[in-house]
Amino acid sequence: MRLLVGAPAYPPGVGGVQTLSARLAGALAGRGHEVSVLARGREPDPHIDAETAPARVRRVGWKPLLWPAFVGRALAERPDAMLLTHRADFLRPALLLRRLAGLPLAVVVHGNEVYGSPRREALVAALGEADAIIAVSRYARERLVAMGLPEGKTHAIPNGVHVEGFDPPGAGETVRERLGLEGRRVILSVGRLARVKGFDGVIRALPRVADRFPDVVYLVAGRGPEEGALRRLARDLGVAERVRFLGEISSGELGRGEHAYYQACDLFAMPGREDRAEGAVEAFGIAYLEAGACAKPVIGGLAGGAREAVAEGESGLLADPDRPEAVAEAVLRLLASPELARRLGENGRRRAEARTWSRVAGEYEAVLQGIALRREPVARPR
Repeated sequence: MRLLVGAPAYPPGVGGVQTLSARLAGALAGRGHEVSVLARGREPDPHIDAETAPARVRRVGWKPLLWPAFVGRALAERPDAMLLTHRADFLRPALLLRRLAGLPLAVVVHGNEVYGSPRREALVAALGEADAIIAVSRYARERLVAMGLPEGKTHAIPNGVHVEGFDPPGAGETVRERLGLEGRRVILSVGRLARVKGFDGVIRALPRVADRFPDVVYLVAGRGPEEGALRRLARDLGVAERVRFLGEISSGELGRGEHAYYQACDLFAMPGREDRAEGAVEAFGIAYLEAGACAKPVIGGLAGGAREAVAEGESGLLADPDRPEAVAEAVLRLLASPELARRLGENGRRRAEARTWSRVAGEYEAVLQGIALRREPVARPR
């Protein structure tokens, strides 16, 4: 198939949507499809672009040019289907092309861009015009259907992970040496510093954890609106010296680098919550799979799609971030029992291996082929 992928978020930007956009495009191309990507942004990422080849990537840095660039690319290439990895920027021109040129359209929905939208009803109506809506978890699909999207064309395809990129030999030791963490117990969180991630719950748990393990340190990779509040919380609780804010880590650092940080930790923690004020919740969480790919045990939250990404008692533990004692108990269980941590980490690795991007691309392929086959010719005026 000829596929046109609209990716408003793409590397070198960091995040789950960026990861999905690049990895999925590369995996679809690797399955023999002719994939053309139109991405927002100016700077190429040689590391990612090389790994997503043979997908062709064109970047548009000036937002007003996105619509004409997308329409022009679609009319020139006449793809068998269009795929938007996020509804932002490209949904309106894609729907226009669907109406006027009959090009089939599939849209990936991550959750919060719909749940928290002040124009939710209008957005749901617009998404309903697409030929397929792909949710990143069963949880997200159920919510979308409950909001009114047609059940018959709303699909659940959980995210994948680039397992092969998580095995750099000695990478964890290098990070520990650079940060002076030799011999210390390390908790890691990776993600946008937002309330929905529950990182404050980990900080609130640190005093209890430190009573048992005085050498514990907490690494937080990412930026976001809650960074100031998290720093103040750490100071107020007297654990500021144990919490290190690393800022954003590039995709190249993360896997050879970000993944190096995963390799350096003893456990990964992202006990997410539903932020009702923002209408936000973690619909899946690629970071859980990334930690699992490094055979690290994880602590997830009780909200959203975390239960799909983290198998309680099998690949990790679940805890409510609003109950610091519950988060502390989960952390202490893993730090006190290397055998439990090892078993959960090994199971997490197996779960990650079952969600390679090639496999995920095969599931997308089935949906895209289905809408391409159902393509209806556009009536031409006589």
